Amino acid sequence: MKTSRQEHSATFSQELDLHYLELLKEKAPYERYKRELLKLENRWLQKAKTPAQRLAVQRIIASTILTEAYGDRMPWKEFGRWLRRLLQLGFRDLGMRVHVTCLYVQSLHLFPQQAREAWGMLEDAERRVRRLRRENPLREEHMEAIAHARKVARVPRPPLSMGTPTREW
Repeated sequence: MKTSRQEHSATFSQELDLHYLELLKEKAPYERYKRELLKLENRWLQKAKTPAQRLAVQRIIASTILTEAYGDRMPWKEFGRWLRRLLQLGFRDLGMRVHVTCLYVQSLHLFPQQAREAWGMLEDAERRVRRLRRENPLREEHMEAIAHARKVARVPRPPLSMGTPTREW
């Protein structure tokens, strides 16, 4: 019996959630989270039938590992690795872009040399959110997340230098 795309996604999401909850209960260290999530990714990549399914699995796992790297206050070598991976894979939606960008800005106290890039990404995410219709409930939710990231960031936005090009993420 074949599973539909929706069933496939639900099954992956359910397995990811259950796996993640087990690791939380065990208070597993970051390295174990990463190892277990990468095993899960490999298993689901083998099951994926289409490139779109493979990409979705890779994005979700990379985003989850990045969130754990943030939570465990990992240095740039580790946090940056997963950020670069997500930038390479692309964001599945605006919500993922806002989430990742807010984590980046909020973690700058660990790697302040990345401030210009992180703040540039936040401004780009905000521009994208502002393009949503005002009546879209996600617009307000994303704007609140961005405002919160700005408020709690420990590293201020560096001043723009003359002639510095802005980058679209």
